[in-house]
Amino acid sequence: MSSGAGATARNPLRWARHRIGSAGLNRSMVLRRLSQVGHPRLRELRARGLAGERPADRMLGHVISFLESGVATIPSGYAHGLKLDMHSMPISHAHFGSLTYGNLESAVQEAMLRHLAEGGVFYDIGANLGFFALLGARLAGPEGTVIAFEAAPDNAEAIRVNAALNGFTNIEVIAKAVSNRPGIGSLQIVDDQSWSKLADYGEHPNTEQVMDVELVSIDQLIADGTIRPPTVVKIDVEGAELAVLEGMRSTIKAYQPTIICELHDTHAEFVKFTRDCGYRAINLEGTIPVEEEGASAHALALPALNSGE
Repeated sequence: MSSGAGATARNPLRWARHRIGSAGLNRSMVLRRLSQVGHPRLRELRARGLAGERPADRMLGHVISFLESGVATIPSGYAHGLKLDMHSMPISHAHFGSLTYGNLESAVQEAMLRHLAEGGVFYDIGANLGFFALLGARLAGPEGTVIAFEAAPDNAEAIRVNAALNGFTNIEVIAKAVSNRPGIGSLQIVDDQSWSKLADYGEHPNTEQVMDVELVSIDQLIADGTIRPPTVVKIDVEGAELAVLEGMRSTIKAYQPTIICELHDTHAEFVKFTRDCGYRAINLEGTIPVEEEGASAHALALPALNSGE
């Protein structure tokens, strides 16, 4: 057995680290280059590596295990320098490339930069692994507050880990699903938890389990004094966005937060709802009006008298 093979047998992760280091690379660099392969191919490679049916696949598996055992540092952009724990972000993650480069949903980042000032209160509703919660914590500063709502248990824990990794003490995680009323809902846990969603909003074909989750409404949480009123609200809830908004109607009218929302075939309904609240909706990704179906995945809603975009 060669010395390299012996090292692999004794400590595969050390072997992988040595191989990557000897090529003049580090984990973050390799992750960014790997992301260029594309999501479908990465899913395939990861499955092969973890199955390890052939020696080459086992070597691949060792490299993947090493890459997924550490920390990725974002190299540039508004999130530059922020760290993401790889234990919760496999290379097969739907947003792996955008997360490692820091360019995830750049239009959303731009809107946050313009509207979330130091001392602000940022709600990240549907927070996934916490990328926007981390960016919000940086923008709001130590006097500000970030409240991350994430019902998928693994994702909620990842936000806590990522907050601690970056030294942010101003991020609170609420591991519940936001809706139009308190209660109990059925959450579909998808193999890639980015797509986990409430069962009321359509079946996901890659659902691995369905679990009961507590539903909360923003209006009720504020009325109870559980959370501070928001300055900026970001919503990404895989089709449940109108229920979220309905459950914070009183909050919107009383505090007039900036709303950044990912739309899932709810364009016209979103425009009508926000207009009824005295808001105007802006397409974050072009000049076509938001209400034209498919015009934008992301919309910004501002009080009608607020001219800032």
